[in-house]
Amino acid sequence: MTEQILSMLKDGASILLEVAILAGLLLFRDIKQRIQQYYDTHTTLQQRNLLAQLGREAFSYAETVYAKEDGPSKMNEAIKYMLDKCASCGMKDVEVKDLRAVIESAWLQDRRSADLAKAAEQAGISQAK
Repeated sequence: MTEQILSMLKDGASILLEVAILAGLLLFRDIKQRIQQYYDTHTTLQQRNLLAQLGREAFSYAETVYAKEDGPSKMNEAIKYMLDKCASCGMKDVEVKDLRAVIESAWLQDRRSADLAKAAEQAGISQAK
């Protein structure tokens, strides 16, 4: 009788241990997925911020160094600048359309700032009269 009880306790302990291991593995998999998702999101955000900064730099570079060139030539030079900078930062798989979008965003931001400054200047002149 005692041997049967001990045998049943061993079997029960074995089953509980297997269930605990399975639950631990499932929990580990869930935690791993959450960490991977956080890492992917965080990395993407950092890369977007870096691309935005590099886009502003590329726009400024093309505007100052190639001031006498036309728009498409400036864009090509800005994209070349961005490709070099992205490669040095470890981002080698960035598509050209994404680079162009970032540079055009910097151009639009500069254009808006210039328009606001011009409007403020004109308002100041109107008020002085």
